[in-house]
Amino acid sequence: MRLGVALLGQRVPRIVGLGVANDVEPHVQDFSGELVYLLMIRKPDVRLCLVFPHVVLGGGETAMMEIAEGLEEHGKIALDVCALDYLDTGGAATIREELAARFGPVTFVRRRWELRPRLRDADVVLWYGVSNAVPSTLAALASRPGSIRVVHTDRAVDGPGFARRWRQVIDAMVCVSPAVARRIAGAVFIPNPASPAHLIGERQEFFAASRRRTLGWMGRLVPLKNVPWLIENLEILGCNLLLQALDTPLLTVSELVRQVEEYGLGDRVRFLPPGRDVGTLLRSIDALIVASQHEGFPMVVVEAGMLGVPVIATRVGALPELFADEILFFDFVEGEPDAASLHRALADAGPAWGEKLRDKVRRLCDRDTVVSQYLDLVEHVHFDRQRHAA
Repeated sequence: MRLGVALLGQRVPRIVGLGVANDVEPHVQDFSGELVYLLMIRKPDVRLCLVFPHVVLGGGETAMMEIAEGLEEHGKIALDVCALDYLDTGGAATIREELAARFGPVTFVRRRWELRPRLRDADVVLWYGVSNAVPSTLAALASRPGSIRVVHTDRAVDGPGFARRWRQVIDAMVCVSPAVARRIAGAVFIPNPASPAHLIGERQEFFAASRRRTLGWMGRLVPLKNVPWLIENLEILGCNLLLQALDTPLLTVSELVRQVEEYGLGDRVRFLPPGRDVGTLLRSIDALIVASQHEGFPMVVVEAGMLGVPVIATRVGALPELFADEILFFDFVEGEPDAASLHRALADAGPAWGEKLRDKVRRLCDRDTVVSQYLDLVEHVHFDRQRHAA
């Protein structure tokens, strides 16, 4: 416990590091005839280590940073942030700078053994992904901390399969898809949180001379998201396409630009610079498209919903169950999206769909509610581990 002292009546405008106001408890005592205030600052209840499985930017990273920031704001959590940083990113956008900006000193683990002291000194570890580094390190500790794993996808290898393999070092499981949670014994469903932090950009006219509707897509360029298919079928869809894409080793914006040129669609497709803020894209389109073959709980849907932008999506992950009446769904036929079905959905995607989605996102993904659910789980796991140790 730290101690701050101020003369009676002296104004104390700010104390660095306080999470919330009730972290400070004033006491008045008499020291040699001089009254002073003693500011007793409570020690956080739980030392929480959050481990990012890589430094590549994606929806899971966006969600976990928001959750971590919310947990830290409660004042009950002493947060230690780590990121595994020994894999080649292939030129993809990373979260290194954002982690440092939001959480101060961050441990970038470039050798696996560097992870051990971070986990050993924690009360609870919050982690996700399919890297074996975290569970194998936990298994090797003589007395391990509590362990909470988050599942962000609907792939079997990421959810039930991984849970079975490492069940001895997992005390609680969180799934962002209720369907996945039902397939893992004891797992709980907690949705991804909504945050306006990256929705600042203003609307722009990218296709001012066009009467066509504009479809928007944003995210990491991996084949299962079917972005080349969108370009290939743009003529059938009869719309413009606005993209804000992040390169990966599997697909790059440069490759998409070449595809656009080959199809002669230079006046129908625009690329926004990759960046964390997606407000301009969302405010400049008629609907957002999720054409993926697999997803868990896409953060892009939450972000679109916050701004009342209609979403058109394949029936993937948590979307059909959580947003059955708020998203326009289109079909997959013989392993790929169906252009005719998507064309019909785009024609129906009016402002009313965006408003319905906005209302649902506000109710389901409220940041304070989501963070409180995580805080309850962290405290529960910590209590159980303390009882087990005793």
